[in-house]
Amino acid sequence: MLPRGTPAAYAVPGKGAGKGVLSALHTIRDYPFDLGEPVLARYPAMKFGHRESVRHFAELLAPGALRWFAEAEDRDWVLTSPPRHGLPCGANFVCEDLYDVLAGSLPQGTRLTFDPLETRQARAPFDNEADFRRFNDYSKQDLDSRRAFRMGGDETCTYDLSNFAGRRAIFVNDINVTGTQLESMAKILGSVVASLDFLLIVNVERDVGHAFPQLESEINTSGLAGLDELVCFLRDCEFRCTGKLISRLLDHEAGELERILTAVPHAKRNAIHKAILDEGLYGGALFAQKMNVVERAVSGG
Repeated sequence: MLPRGTPAAYAVPGKGAGKGVLSALHTIRDYPFDLGEPVLARYPAMKFGHRESVRHFAELLAPGALRWFAEAEDRDWVLTSPPRHGLPCGANFVCEDLYDVLAGSLPQGTRLTFDPLETRQARAPFDNEADFRRFNDYSKQDLDSRRAFRMGGDETCTYDLSNFAGRRAIFVNDINVTGTQLESMAKILGSVVASLDFLLIVNVERDVGHAFPQLESEINTSGLAGLDELVCFLRDCEFRCTGKLISRLLDHEAGELERILTAVPHAKRNAIHKAILDEGLYGGALFAQKMNVVERAVSGG
């Protein structure tokens, strides 16, 4: 049995005295923390879109959502996850699988829809190393940097929120460290929904997360950290490309990237190539050499 965090109440910005519920499979209350917790074992692979790990977490989160459905008087719900600006993240895939798991088990009379909160704004390729670092190393950033990143991303985009109006919303995410993304989502949805609850894999208590935000990076790199581990993962596992996986690949030097791509089957090289193009961030001069490596790997040259 995996540990489950105690649900906590929080104020929803823009909703007056309205309260929501936050529930997590695991809560980190101290630093340093135990990286050996069972719930963290599949976490790094989930971030890279590993199908089995994504489904694993979806199935673990489902009972909590079903309890909320059964206990609520109103029966009209919408399930969502971090806004998508390009490739999905691991939490987007977990939410998608959670919807599939829940669809066959809903209490009688419950209506549940899935809204991925996609935005269609064009993305500009990285033109300097600093911008790429802010994107790729988000989990290492301090509180102020995280807030600036969210303000420049989620909160400046426009969304079609018609599917959320007057309904109970559940926001599914992999981790809450500083509360930055939860606050961002509350600003986006808080004045539209009837209620907003958060369903997480990992929750970090506020004081710990504010003091040690880099612990997110420690979790992310607790598995698949080495080059050989990454090669084995890409070669042997079934995955869907996430933005985190692509940025990790393109963070390697050209020679290492060539080694990685040479080791994986051609169909997976094609999938990685397509994902890089779909992400829309790597078409500039900064990544020209690495993109040449990718193109040669796809063409077999």
